[in-house]
Amino acid sequence: MEEKLIQLMNVEKGYRLGEETVPVLKQICFTVKQGEYVAILGPSGSGKTTLMNIVGCMDCMDSGEYYLNDVPIHKTPQEKLARVRNREIGFIFQNYQLIPTYNVLQNIVMPLLIRGMRQREAEERCMETIRLLGISHRLRHRPSELSGGQKQRVSIARALVGEPALLLADEPTGALDQASGREVLKLFGQLHEMGHTIVMITHDPNVAKAAGRTVRITDGMLLEEEK
Repeated sequence: MEEKLIQLMNVEKGYRLGEETVPVLKQICFTVKQGEYVAILGPSGSGKTTLMNIVGCMDCMDSGEYYLNDVPIHKTPQEKLARVRNREIGFIFQNYQLIPTYNVLQNIVMPLLIRGMRQREAEERCMETIRLLGISHRLRHRPSELSGGQKQRVSIARALVGEPALLLADEPTGALDQASGREVLKLFGQLHEMGHTIVMITHDPNVAKAAGRTVRITDGMLLEEEK
């Protein structure tokens, strides 16, 4: 039986606007099993970014419960969440968020160095992932010397090297041309086949089709979509 990697129960979140609190997430119940590939689909303003921030342990809910790999995130102190993010989640962003003064290899090994791993050991550990992503010939290049698709491959490699329980992708094809976007989605499919758990945030129904399961968010509420 597949274990639950993510479990959100009755999660609510709102933001203060003057004297009022505007609800953004309403009674969210959401489960992701280990090895699933799930798309969270929704337009701008639907609450998907807020939901992503909560799943990624970058924002706190107002009420409800959240378990990530059996860790009760809703009870975890803020000062310990950075460790959870570093060890349990690999982040893949629309705009890559690569350090411009670092070369490709330096960007990829960064999560391992944050854990306290030595440079040589971190680099050796990264090599298999780098080969998998097809960027071995770009290791000494800086981000400004890469195409959009190559930058996203570096971002994916950086997310993978720490062997996280979850890959959390925020609009991973949003800044790419169609051909590069298809390449990234194909790569996600390969990672899923290898057993990785992926949650992808997107506004594009065609991108969401790449996932094995789609959950639509509208006005802060989730609805499972039929395949």
